[in-house]
Amino acid sequence: MMSKPTTKKVQPKKLPVAAKPPAKRAAEPAPITNKSKRKLEEDVEAPKPNQSKRRKASAPLESAVKVIKDLKAKKIETPPASSAKALKSSKVEAALTSTPTQRLDVYAFGGNSAAELGLGPDHRSGTVRRPVLNEHLNSATVGVVQVAAGGIHCVALTFDSKVLTWGGNDHHALGRDTNWDGGLVDMDDSASDDSDGQLNPKEATPTEIDTTEIPAGTVFTQVAAGDNASFAVTSSGLVYGWGTFRTSDGKLGFSPTDEVQKRPTLIPGLQKVTKIAVGSNHALALTSKGTVFVWGWGEQGQLGRQVPARSILLSLVPREFGRPKNIVDIGAGSDHSFAVASDGTVYGWGSNSFGQTGISNNAGEGEAITTAPTAIKSLKNLGKITNITGGNHHSIAVTDQSKCLVWGRVDNYACGIKLDTLPEESVIMDMRGKPRILKLPTAIPDLDVVYAASGSDHCIAITKEHQAYSWGFNNDRQTGQAPKVKGEDLDEVEVATLLEPPSIKDKKLVWAGAGGQFSLVAAAATPMANGFH
Repeated sequence: MMSKPTTKKVQPKKLPVAAKPPAKRAAEPAPITNKSKRKLEEDVEAPKPNQSKRRKASAPLESAVKVIKDLKAKKIETPPASSAKALKSSKVEAALTSTPTQRLDVYAFGGNSAAELGLGPDHRSGTVRRPVLNEHLNSATVGVVQVAAGGIHCVALTFDSKVLTWGGNDHHALGRDTNWDGGLVDMDDSASDDSDGQLNPKEATPTEIDTTEIPAGTVFTQVAAGDNASFAVTSSGLVYGWGTFRTSDGKLGFSPTDEVQKRPTLIPGLQKVTKIAVGSNHALALTSKGTVFVWGWGEQGQLGRQVPARSILLSLVPREFGRPKNIVDIGAGSDHSFAVASDGTVYGWGSNSFGQTGISNNAGEGEAITTAPTAIKSLKNLGKITNITGGNHHSIAVTDQSKCLVWGRVDNYACGIKLDTLPEESVIMDMRGKPRILKLPTAIPDLDVVYAASGSDHCIAITKEHQAYSWGFNNDRQTGQAPKVKGEDLDEVEVATLLEPPSIKDKKLVWAGAGGQFSLVAAAATPMANGFH
């Protein structure tokens, strides 16, 4: 759901900025109190009358806390801001990736009930039917170069390494204080339909994250977002995170010691990271050595390993895969994951009840799970995968030959192909004899794609011609389309359809993002037209 940072071996030249921010405190490990330990112990296993059983139940807690302490004890933090010269020297030597340079004009559409479109308080909650230019992300003055769409929030990176957030902040996915005492804004807006509420201006307006625990001089090169968690990768390969992960029964957890992380903090144990991919409630980190770390909640096998119930908190600690090795790219769906190896092999794992991992063996079974990374044989001869991601029950990938491959659930129209044209040998039918699951990756016909994004049940693809095509579930107009039959609106777009409203006509689209019920597209900003160089 995001663009990849540019890999390099030296520190890029920084663009001039008006003024440097004041020095910020380096992160310190949060203290572990007896109270927090008791709470975590209760989360692992409810207290038993027998005292010996209580002592046994605390073992996973003690183990989890020890892991966090050991990781935080390692000297992986960036150098303190006390010596600007030393900091600069260290950054140059350690730089793995650089911040993208292409500034973007960002257009938003779809549901806005949680202010996820970031259009400011002037746009009330409701539905924005067509792409609207986000004036709060002006390419000349703000200069966004990368955006990540989460469930109901977004994260953006600017050319001068600022990280901005907007949208729902119920579990602190924005990484900043959004308490608002001034009353909610209630204004009319001609571009919005079905307005049914008011917006908190601090959530509705893109604003920089809390940088209290981030050392001065830190350079960010990529951002990522899940349902309630956000992450940012530094040029030297460290990872900052905030928010939380959530289980299917509502339990929260960011780490073994914190249910919710209110502001960005350094994640222990992650070094030399070049890319982050995030599902609904799990995350993957790719390192420069070709290894993959995974953490979060793993109820559907999305961590690629089994985590005993008594040690469940340890799943919130990033852990490296034993195999496969030599990974060059990663991707994530809601509850499933992907890794692409240097030899072109693509591995999938996680929830597979609709065949979304690409493993057809148990596709269609109610509780099907692929517990370990497994080679997706059906992708072997379809070209080199350059982009792979997924939604709730489907997946989408792009090849170096510009093919757009889809598989997984199709009765929600998430595949973008007319259902009655799907090859019979690739389809699993429902009880009524209608296509329900596309078990083999299939190319969308007549579409040359360079990038694709997936929301919960909809997709957007960017073509070689810099146009956007969209399809799938459309109840909040998250596809940007407004299909009608006999004058009535339809809530689904069955086939990949060109997105061509006046607002993006003749724009050079280069990226797309899709969240739960909303979408974004971005065009390459023209330097002369926008007044920057």
